[in-house]
Amino acid sequence: MTSARRTARILAAAAALALTPVLAGCGTERAGAGAGGTTPGANSGPPVRGDSSVDGSDASKYRENHAFQSTAELSPADRAKGDAEVAKVKAALAGIAEGRRTTEPRIRAALAGLGHSSGAITTGTFGPHRNTFVLDLGTICVEGSLDGMVNGLVTAEAHGKYLEGTGCVKPAGGH
Repeated sequence: MTSARRTARILAAAAALALTPVLAGCGTERAGAGAGGTTPGANSGPPVRGDSSVDGSDASKYRENHAFQSTAELSPADRAKGDAEVAKVKAALAGIAEGRRTTEPRIRAALAGLGHSSGAITTGTFGPHRNTFVLDLGTICVEGSLDGMVNGLVTAEAHGKYLEGTGCVKPAGGH
């Protein structure tokens, strides 16, 4: 055996021995087997909407994959303001949602009629008869849609800003 071959074999064996603990997972913790009997994520900081520990279940995987869409919690006062705004928005948009009369300019005009500035209103179109809207009210976001095909269905909900830093606009992506 030549010197180069012997050196190559020794280096390969040394690398294999050095990597064995890394590849075997030495020092890793399994879900539910954390130090002191705690589960991973048990002490992960202040609660946020959509936050939960990862335990390997299908629901846990869904939460992990959609964590980028988590929003900040609203205070009780902001929750009350948001719910009141949702009721006003639904009432204002109900008339234009029926009979396929929904357009982005009509939604903007109706929301502006409630006293919202044009900078606080974002609208979009999804398909031929569905429109979406987002109101940025500071710490409160009101997000919803109008569907002209389903008897003028208007949906809306209030929530905090998205934690990904996109404000009231739902972040795109994830992993």
